[in-house]
Amino acid sequence: MPYTPSKMKNGFTLLELLVAMTVFATMSIMAYGGLTNVITNSAAAEQSLERLHEVQIAFFNIERDMLQIAERNIRDELGQKKSYLEAGSDIDLLIELTRNGRRNPANLLRSHLIRIAYKLDEGNLVRLTWPHLDRVQGMTANETTILTDVASAELRFLDNEDEWHSQWPPVNTPSDTTAILNAIEYKVTLNDWGIISRLFRVSG
Repeated sequence: MPYTPSKMKNGFTLLELLVAMTVFATMSIMAYGGLTNVITNSAAAEQSLERLHEVQIAFFNIERDMLQIAERNIRDELGQKKSYLEAGSDIDLLIELTRNGRRNPANLLRSHLIRIAYKLDEGNLVRLTWPHLDRVQGMTANETTILTDVASAELRFLDNEDEWHSQWPPVNTPSDTTAILNAIEYKVTLNDWGIISRLFRVSG
């Protein structure tokens, strides 16, 4: 009777194992690279959305302030008269003004007007508010950073003769005329987004 060998046991040769390990390693590297790209893109998208939100909120505050200007002059800490809007004369402040619309959710006995200002401080656009319109010595403003990574900020003012001014009230205005403010251009240059410019019409 002829000899019949028993069934050989199934298994992988060393070469097959090496090939399988190489394929697995290659696929793992590709998958890790794809995951890294997804995580990086997701983080970049989230950062861009946060920046967009910051810019939108900042210009919402600026627009609200510019559109609610109130012609109410104030007294400073020394009792000197300050115009309802001043810009270009104080090297520390971009603009200082009186505006309407002060919130009063607790119905306190206080004015609906508020004095605010803007300044550029070490790359940050800062909004200042004072607790009262007319100031006393020792009164300080509350400062809130509303926009970061700012390269520069500048304002221009359009009068009723369609003349632009870098300062308000305008300099060299004839004594027998009174300039009327019609619009304000607010231009901010961001290090990452470049120039953002907004024009606000002032209701007289």
